[in-house]
Amino acid sequence: ISYEKNGKIYHQPTNRCIMAIGHSARDLFQLFYDNGVALQQKNFAMGVRIEHLQQKINRSMYGKFASQLGAADYKLAVHLPSGHDLYTFCMCPGGRVVAAASEEGHIVVNGMSNHARDEKNANSALLVGISPQVVANPHPLAGMWLQQKLEKQAFLCSGSTYAAPVCCVGDFLDDKVSNGFGKVKPTYQPNVKFVHPRTYLPNFMVQTLKDGILEMGKKIDGFDDPEAILTGVETRSSSPVRILRNSEYESITINGLYPCGEGAGYAGGITSAAVDGMRCAEKIIEKVMKNEK
Repeated sequence: ISYEKNGKIYHQPTNRCIMAIGHSARDLFQLFYDNGVALQQKNFAMGVRIEHLQQKINRSMYGKFASQLGAADYKLAVHLPSGHDLYTFCMCPGGRVVAAASEEGHIVVNGMSNHARDEKNANSALLVGISPQVVANPHPLAGMWLQQKLEKQAFLCSGSTYAAPVCCVGDFLDDKVSNGFGKVKPTYQPNVKFVHPRTYLPNFMVQTLKDGILEMGKKIDGFDDPEAILTGVETRSSSPVRILRNSEYESITINGLYPCGEGAGYAGGITSAAVDGMRCAEKIIEKVMKNEK
């Protein structure tokens, strides 16, 4: 293993390495591909962040008990006649939408809540499932390239200033560009710009968002509130690449390399990534114990 620290390159010999790289490690995906490490596309998802007033979500979820309970959360998924799916992910009660780009000239959004969960808005990722069939390109990195394309388009269409493109839900459903906010104000910093999502998302994603928001409005009163805000673009919910490994959790290409967690394509969130890390460690322990007997 080679790594840089304080401007110096250090080399650490090892015969076992757990590679928990995270799903934004695009330079490593490219490095692995260039050096013949076995990769494949996998299902992932992209979309936008949706913001509502937290008080409205509380009333919809808790009814008359809303004032007595904390900030409500939710989890929704709809399967549409078109064959596409829309679901919420990483819902942040009493939180904010944050910048999460890892490359210059790209816009990526994520969400967070502080411990108190006491900010004015609720937000959640609103994601369209993307399969290799949808990507329609057999290259192992094609899904990653699609992510980059949408992030770049979001950056350009909002003025190349790192302002995030936003649109009110009512205007989005009416296929209009917003020109003002209602009661819901965006939390993204440093700035936002009114842009319809059709400017930076493919048509099938736009239509899936439209159809899905209306269906979700039937499940949670006010989810399709015209004053709710869509902020783009959310692309990093999961990795579009899987680093292939065997039943012992080792790379099928490099002995002793253990691809692990979300970035390697074997988890879909914090908890499942932690569990995958534990399983990788257990496999290494089993192998060491077996060799010592």
